[in-house]
Amino acid sequence: MWVLLGLAVTALAGGSPGEIIDKTNWEAIEGQVPDSLLGWIKKGDWKLQIEKLNYDINEYHPGFALETFKTNVGKYGLDQHDGIVDLATGKPPKFIVGIPFPEIDTEDPKAAVKIMHNNHYMQYILGDLRFPFSLTWVSPSGWEREIGATWRQASMDGWPGARNRGNPDRIEKYALALVDSPFDIKGTAIMTWRYLDPRKHDSSFGYFPAIRRVRRMSPGNRSDAFVGSDLSVDDANGYDGKVPAMEWRLVRTQQAIVPWYDTDPVRVVQNGDGEWLTTTQLKELTYGYEDKGWQGAPWAPTNLAWVERPVYLIEMKPKDKYYNYGTHYAWVDAETYASNYKVIHDRSGAYWKTFLKGDVSCVSSNDRMKFLTVGFQQMVDDRREHATIVEDFSPRNVWAYFAKLELHDFSLGGLQKYTK
Repeated sequence: MWVLLGLAVTALAGGSPGEIIDKTNWEAIEGQVPDSLLGWIKKGDWKLQIEKLNYDINEYHPGFALETFKTNVGKYGLDQHDGIVDLATGKPPKFIVGIPFPEIDTEDPKAAVKIMHNNHYMQYILGDLRFPFSLTWVSPSGWEREIGATWRQASMDGWPGARNRGNPDRIEKYALALVDSPFDIKGTAIMTWRYLDPRKHDSSFGYFPAIRRVRRMSPGNRSDAFVGSDLSVDDANGYDGKVPAMEWRLVRTQQAIVPWYDTDPVRVVQNGDGEWLTTTQLKELTYGYEDKGWQGAPWAPTNLAWVERPVYLIEMKPKDKYYNYGTHYAWVDAETYASNYKVIHDRSGAYWKTFLKGDVSCVSSNDRMKFLTVGFQQMVDDRREHATIVEDFSPRNVWAYFAKLELHDFSLGGLQKYTK
């Protein structure tokens, strides 16, 4: 279904399913994980349990999206600004359903740009989203603080439910991150309007309870720390910024060992509004600070699965001179386009921090609905010796896909409703 043309995949010997990788045998996965992660393992701070997925990941997309892996082949290209165009007309498409670039020619100078457009549309095929989540700050001494928040996203392209929406401003997506707790920062919110026009910057707005004002934010602000955590807004899902805001280069393709929430799909159920929801019957991820016998880093996950996957290694450089990050390196799954790692350097070129993300597949009881989604995210700041853990869906966080959202909520007036 997915085709890699031109550039050969680098095959490396990795750990076998059931094997635990630690400081005694780290050489088994050398080159298959970022150097930063390998360094944590060598120090004894992390251990990886190598597993194997018990299902075919290529089946885990909504039915309409699976069809477009065939029908969208050769249909779209890129303009000089890295925006998507319909090759039949040479103009921006009125509407895209599914993944725009199902086949990637790795010899194409624009291969990395197409991969990242696919990365974004993999989110859009899941419709509108409503995700409660929490951020946990962890230092070498253990747990510090937890922040509760909710992510709402209205996807204006990529899935059939958005086709008949009025979209005169050519919006790609609306997004709203709202802090729900603790009391001292409750009501803090960041809202984004992303445009399909590659030359048009995001319109971003922040509401801050301390000043009781909505403030217009610059694109560079998306790399600022989110409510004091180790994460920025753009770090969500690996990279949540606008694709044309970066210069992209495909470095190579290779096999990698990446984090995964679980080796089996988890159950989703449909409610009366047609939303697909996760349930409370989920595995709860645990971390070193929760285990008194743990000898490694307090922020190290202790019950993730780690699986072998083909990945693209992509270099990304910000075009905005005020962006806080320098060059990043993203490790993007060559079949699902999910970004599993992002290694971040500062603007001087020195290594700074590493983002990790583990996915999970979801299925309904009758197999009618299948999809892939994010299950785990974390940022480790090696310079500060600090980490922020994102608790995504979990027994206490029920996530909604193809959610029923009001577009008015993503207006300035709608924003005020959530910040009061």
